[in-house]
Amino acid sequence: GAGAGAPLKKIPKRLAAILEVKPVGDVGGGVTGLLNDASEIVAWTVSAGIKHLMLYDYDGILQRNVPELRMEIHSNLAKYFGPAHVPNYAVKIPHSNKIFYNLDGIETETDVGNEIEANQEKDKIAIEISLLSNRDGRETIVDLTKTMAELAAVNELSVSDITMDLVDSELKQLVGPEPDLLLYFGPSLDLQGFPPWHIRLTEFYWEKDNNEVIYSVFIRGLRQYAGCKVNVGK
Repeated sequence: GAGAGAPLKKIPKRLAAILEVKPVGDVGGGVTGLLNDASEIVAWTVSAGIKHLMLYDYDGILQRNVPELRMEIHSNLAKYFGPAHVPNYAVKIPHSNKIFYNLDGIETETDVGNEIEANQEKDKIAIEISLLSNRDGRETIVDLTKTMAELAAVNELSVSDITMDLVDSELKQLVGPEPDLLLYFGPSLDLQGFPPWHIRLTEFYWEKDNNEVIYSVFIRGLRQYAGCKVNVGK
């Protein structure tokens, strides 16, 4: 079960995970595999009591498959918590300023639970999932820099005002605050253009011999964050 082991003394407020789409022929490959990985991480994150999750995939495949992702999350949470107890979740796309609640507005085959859900308050959200891609990282920085340069050129902003802190606070506005913990499910850490806040505040976790989204890596990452000794290796 997802609740194995002692409760953690400290959990990240914000968790991020970098996901990669695998070749279509591979086990867990293609968009389907990616959506499945994403929905697994959502269920684990809810179980761990973490309310904010950032899912990053370089090409923005998750951002382009939001209806499918929302349904996949829904059916996975139903598997973990039971169909009658699906926690409220929100899927957010920061750069287009969109937020979706549960299955609102998605035509589902069974509409049984939808009316009850619609009456629940939006603020009782168990988890908010932000979808990020490379345009939220490097590209955002490039755009910010351009904007600031243009403002400086017309004296709307003095060059001395352009500090790392300003860039940082702009990024927070555009993308959200940086994560406390970033999980990577490949064998060697590759940030792949993940948004470069003052990442010094973020802890990283990955395992050298792993290349798939699995619960053991997820929970060991959380244990390390909580200050437990993590014994990695067979």
